[in-house]
Amino acid sequence: MFLSRRKKHIIFLIHGIGGSRKHFGFCAKALRRVLNDKDNRTKYIIKYIEYYTGDDQKGVYDFAKDINIVIEKSVTKDSFKEDDKFSFITHSQGGLIAAIWLFQSLKSNQGYSNPQIIKYLDVFITLGTPFWGAKSAKWGFEIKQLFENCKVKLPFRFGKNELDNMMFGSDVIYDFRTAVINPDNQYILDYFKENVRFLNIIGVANILNPLGIFVSGTGQYEDDGAVPISSAKFNFLSTQSIKKDYQENYRLPAENIKEIKIAQYIYVNAMHYSIFPEMNNFPGIAQIPKKCIRNVKNKHPTYSYLYSHILGNKIIQTDDKLGDFKTFLIDINVRVPDDYSGKIENFKIEFCKLNGDSLKNSNIEIAKHFELYSCGRRLSYEFLNYFRFYFTGSIKKFLESRDELILIKFSSIGLKTRLVELKVKPAVSSFVDINLISET
Repeated sequence: MFLSRRKKHIIFLIHGIGGSRKHFGFCAKALRRVLNDKDNRTKYIIKYIEYYTGDDQKGVYDFAKDINIVIEKSVTKDSFKEDDKFSFITHSQGGLIAAIWLFQSLKSNQGYSNPQIIKYLDVFITLGTPFWGAKSAKWGFEIKQLFENCKVKLPFRFGKNELDNMMFGSDVIYDFRTAVINPDNQYILDYFKENVRFLNIIGVANILNPLGIFVSGTGQYEDDGAVPISSAKFNFLSTQSIKKDYQENYRLPAENIKEIKIAQYIYVNAMHYSIFPEMNNFPGIAQIPKKCIRNVKNKHPTYSYLYSHILGNKIIQTDDKLGDFKTFLIDINVRVPDDYSGKIENFKIEFCKLNGDSLKNSNIEIAKHFELYSCGRRLSYEFLNYFRFYFTGSIKKFLESRDELILIKFSSIGLKTRLVELKVKPAVSSFVDINLISET
């Protein structure tokens, strides 16, 4: 009797910084069992992609080329038929690496894949991925530097470049932001929306709620212990203006704001990484416990979303205790003239209401003085005349529209002042890219 061929679906698991396949717990065994049980027309194959994290000389673009080697060996025209597929389940930095791999592949850049491979990509799931940066990367970078100064080896495989890549305002994040909003790359976003089932799973570690006042959030801790919710969501708001001439106090209106909205997302009560992943009260966002292998209905917060999304089931937010988030991130790049002699420390950024009044006693709070790493600045390595700034903030009250407009004033000695109207939205990051010109 002739048996029809079962479709093949390879699912790649990609770990994060300092990680390995162990950071997925029993995900491979559990997924292989449930997927093959629920869909007998498809043969599901789970593969790990491990890359060497911890090399100070390597960054996320290097890792994206590393995973490309594994993908191209697994997905070939000889082994893949028209109805075969492959997908990604990624944790932390792994999601950023895979996103860069996909973006660079769709641009047909050297060292990445070609459209003949990309056409087989089906599902792209991220678990706590810091698309737009994380405070933990800055903290990790400083800890690594401290250990090195003390001539003590850090017991974790964290490389300097990969930590720097994931810090707020890094060149990698800036390049990725501007590539996404570049009209010339609209065809990539269109392809992504039409052909890839993109899901961001965002962790909120409720067990850490007492720390919210020092890290992020007000009544609720809005972080998974490593990545803020506004960074774990690929969607973001942006406004960009690099006018070569403008009048003093030129005001960039809110009509210039664009919203990048291509990813479905879901919130789960889970930690970025758990020391006790088998305990129900300490779930790791990517660490699937052993009991999930035989118990499909296990209450691990992410497991059912993983297999349901791969199977094509509708994804619905099931934890009604998660929501009413307040925090946001403002990510700023300011381009100054090449001959500008001022220092980044002398640069002034002021936040106010649209009418120019102070934000004091308003619905918006930016850079709480007792919140760790609530604001920061850095210079670009790639462009010496690019000044980078970031600010965390919160919308203190519930808003029916769930967003609010503020005014930002940019000024420095010898440069013409500019004003920017910016929308801030709970659980979303806002990106500003502008230039300032000389007064003369």
